[in-house]
Amino acid sequence: MKIFTLLFSLLAVLFVMDSSALANPLNLPEPQGVYGIGMLNVELSDPTRTQLRSGDKRRWMATVFYPTSKTKTTALYMTGTLDDGNVCGTKVLEHAIPGALMIQNRKFPVIISLAGRGNVRQQNTILYEALASHGYIVITMDQPYVANFVKFPDGTKINLTFKDVWNLPRDRDYRYAYDDEIIASAIKDIDFVLEHFQDFGNISSSFDTQNIILMGHSIGANIAQIKGFTDKRIKAIVDIDSKITERAVFGRIGVHPNPDAKPVLFIRGMLQYQEEVGDQLIKISNSTIWQPDVQHSSFSDDGYFSAKIPNYGMGFWQGLYTWLFKKGPYFSNTDTSLGNHKVDTWFEQYPEHIVNWLNKNIRS
Repeated sequence: MKIFTLLFSLLAVLFVMDSSALANPLNLPEPQGVYGIGMLNVELSDPTRTQLRSGDKRRWMATVFYPTSKTKTTALYMTGTLDDGNVCGTKVLEHAIPGALMIQNRKFPVIISLAGRGNVRQQNTILYEALASHGYIVITMDQPYVANFVKFPDGTKINLTFKDVWNLPRDRDYRYAYDDEIIASAIKDIDFVLEHFQDFGNISSSFDTQNIILMGHSIGANIAQIKGFTDKRIKAIVDIDSKITERAVFGRIGVHPNPDAKPVLFIRGMLQYQEEVGDQLIKISNSTIWQPDVQHSSFSDDGYFSAKIPNYGMGFWQGLYTWLFKKGPYFSNTDTSLGNHKVDTWFEQYPEHIVNWLNKNIRS
């Protein structure tokens, strides 16, 4: 009986922590481009398929970041996913304004971006805001049962299954099989988006469908290169620290071929995880390689929050509470070292590097 009382008391404390954000908000870095940023959440659904871990019809969430007129207004972080912008006790504000008026009578290149395994679609908001401020439209998507938390407009919430939460960090064979499954599913999601741009409403009239880029982080980067290299509709690929090991991913060891020599930017966080892949990347046609000395998760907003929010990250009990009651995303400070980079400098230079590469290969 005592153990249940103790557990109940602990969860009650976590509930209080979850409900109270600090008075002083944290602003994300201000984007450096000439445009302001708008944001739109869109639910997509494909009735011909089912979800990865249920028999329900396939549906998923996308967020669009797009260029608008410049403004000093801010909005709550992860609108539509978080209720109040509360990240580990800190109220976070972003620059993307929900429903802001799109720049009219212009078309902008479209970047379809996929997060890493276990991350949520808005976990790279700093990068997406920077891209939108420089005149790119970013469509970022969650996969239910792959993202650690997905919230739909009707209030439905989906997080990882217990089986996957237990096995993914403990069983390498299970993890590789899971990754192959989610890659196949994500490729079909991308196909659906490419064939149903009208599902994004009025802003789709500004999509430059002749200039489509696939981008991803971690396993999302694997998806970007596998799909991007073989689909004639894709013009360029940005691979942010993809999973390249001695084992086959989606039927191939190493990087998949690039038969049409599409421009591809490989970004490798060199403080960890790297196998001997340098020669593989050089052999890929029309590739550019950037190798900053940072860790794997420093490319996401986690790297910023780890440096800016005291005691950022969730321990076991808070993570259990968040998962059990579907309270929101799981935030982690794992693998977020920026090496010798200053946090403000890094989150200015890293997006700028991608913007400059895109401008050269898409707009030149």
